[in-house]
Amino acid sequence: MTQLPLAGVRNARDVGGMQTESGRQLRPLRLLRTGRLNALTEEDRRWLASIGLRTVIDLRQYFEINAWPDALGPLDVARVNTPPSLEAEADPAVTLFQLYLSWVDGSGAAFAEAVRTLARPGGMPALVHCTAGKDRTGLLVALVLDVLGVEEKVIVADYMESDVMLTADPGDIVYNYRISPDVIVGTLAHIRARYGSAEDYLLTQGVTAQEIAALRDGLLTAGS
Repeated sequence: MTQLPLAGVRNARDVGGMQTESGRQLRPLRLLRTGRLNALTEEDRRWLASIGLRTVIDLRQYFEINAWPDALGPLDVARVNTPPSLEAEADPAVTLFQLYLSWVDGSGAAFAEAVRTLARPGGMPALVHCTAGKDRTGLLVALVLDVLGVEEKVIVADYMESDVMLTADPGDIVYNYRISPDVIVGTLAHIRARYGSAEDYLLTQGVTAQEIAALRDGLLTAGS
């Protein structure tokens, strides 16, 4: 995990550098994960242009986009909005773990569209974000890493990095909502129990085997 030099973005990091259980590595600056992009600076935009950013995947609902529109300016990137449902979040009794399960079982099409977008020819480097970059983005990235063959403890460590990077902000409840490793561990266990694996889950949501292969080819170094 490498923190990105984006002054106007919180929780911004590169997923590259992680190793799979087969010994391959995630290529650097191919998949970036961040919080909302409404405060991008001119220098931030220049840096994103310098790495050749091609795609921005926004997992937010329209009311969030209207409140905090991406400040991408003249950046020539494809923009894909594929939000999981926040309906379960309206129930104050719903736990974060239950919210994740509602996304897995009820918003698979949103995550499948994000994965298909990553797998498209010329789709990377790509940046995926939501509002804080920790829950919807965290789940999507965990799915991708699991499909790529990254060990679960590494997936959990990346997920929990959001707790480190999002310092307390009394004025923003989004950033104060802490996460727990049990949430992502339990979610991955649910996926395995109900669907077989993260790959099987995505296949049931309409992602093809060819797209899974393209995702691996686009994000991983060549195998030995």
